[in-house]
Amino acid sequence: MAQHHTISGLVGQLVIESEVNCNADSYYKIWKHHEHLPNATPQISGVKVTEGNGTTSGCIKQWNYTVEGKIQHILEKTTYNDDTRTICHSHIEGDTMKKYKKFDGILMVKPKANGHGSIVSWTIEYEKINEDSPVPIDYLGLAQSLIEDVNSHICTSQ
Repeated sequence: MAQHHTISGLVGQLVIESEVNCNADSYYKIWKHHEHLPNATPQISGVKVTEGNGTTSGCIKQWNYTVEGKIQHILEKTTYNDDTRTICHSHIEGDTMKKYKKFDGILMVKPKANGHGSIVSWTIEYEKINEDSPVPIDYLGLAQSLIEDVNSHICTSQ
């Protein structure tokens, strides 16, 4: 598991990266076709499309998830890049927007060079509302749990 972050005043970026056993297409697909995520991890209690088609860039989704024991509710605009297996979750309303002007969770899935497994990374790009807003380090823990839970779910269902 690799982690790094850059913080400059109000703007920052946090990254976590892990190896998983499942193939990149399977991992990317479960996130793009989000309906099974609540079955894959206890951290996500619900996700539904509120505008557009859930597998088309620009759709709006409502997420309910838990970060360090606290239930969070957000609305996000989702964009997809199938070529690079990248999904950008741009928060537009909800709990995160009380502390951040910008909060994007970017998932990227790359096949490992040897063809067995994948490298999954989550990048959190944020801009704090003010200096009192915390650096969202707790979201790295959530990202790591999501990586592990979804990997286990895919591996046991194949």
